[in-house]
Amino acid sequence: MSEKIEIIKLDDVTPYLDKIDRKDAEPWLWEEVSENGDGIFFIRVSDTIVGTAYISDETKAFVYVYIFPEYRNRGYGDRAVDAAEQMIQTAPLVRILTAYNGLCEAAKRLAEKHGYFKKYSSALMEYRGEKFDEPELKVRKYRDGDFDEAASLSAEAFHAMRLSTGCFPDSVVAQATEEDRKYCAENAENEYVIELNGEIVGYAAIDGTELGEVSIKIPHQGKGLGRKFVRYLTNRILEKGEGEPTLWCVVGNVKARNLYDSLGYKEVYRDDFAEKKFGA
Repeated sequence: MSEKIEIIKLDDVTPYLDKIDRKDAEPWLWEEVSENGDGIFFIRVSDTIVGTAYISDETKAFVYVYIFPEYRNRGYGDRAVDAAEQMIQTAPLVRILTAYNGLCEAAKRLAEKHGYFKKYSSALMEYRGEKFDEPELKVRKYRDGDFDEAASLSAEAFHAMRLSTGCFPDSVVAQATEEDRKYCAENAENEYVIELNGEIVGYAAIDGTELGEVSIKIPHQGKGLGRKFVRYLTNRILEKGEGEPTLWCVVGNVKARNLYDSLGYKEVYRDDFAEKKFGA
């Protein structure tokens, strides 16, 4: 008889932080576990904690299961996925999303066994070099009045990128919301725009050491602005002294990947995102 698998909450997560191999777990997992938020659970077999899981039970749910390396190859991951899914079956599910190490064949097989099919991959890239020569670029901090222009150019640029990869055939231009406006206003200190002749033609945000949402207005792409912008933003992260600059690049976004490679960013992790659909 198989040992019983339980998905439980713990008050003290400290003993299990060192059991997470940060080279093969999702890059965000260690921090999420350390904060022990609502979505973090632990996998218990008999009296032993063998792994952790992140479970979101919204209508478009998310499940991620991580078995500590010392307890792998015992079938725990397979059964833990079933147990995690059962926790969210009461919701009117449309789909469940998951993510896994795209370079791990065992993780891929486990996802496919449970009916998850890959949608796209994203590479986590890291820069370990020195500061760049400061580029000649008209960059300034984001201001509240920039929102409409910045949101529009970013939405259109990312829509075009998604279509170019062939992985997002149903992509649409995202529509900005008041929540987006509020978020940008609250995080203005870490957001930047490129302004040329009174027109905002670039937008990006920094979250800790991560460079995100780098976008250049479509008519201004191919003119070297993106390269200068990434150099400028990388320098700002390096000045903080909190760690190596990182960014995510969707696999198939060839132009961006070539740019990041040429600047010295190196891939350190490959994330596969997959989904299981419910209903018609």
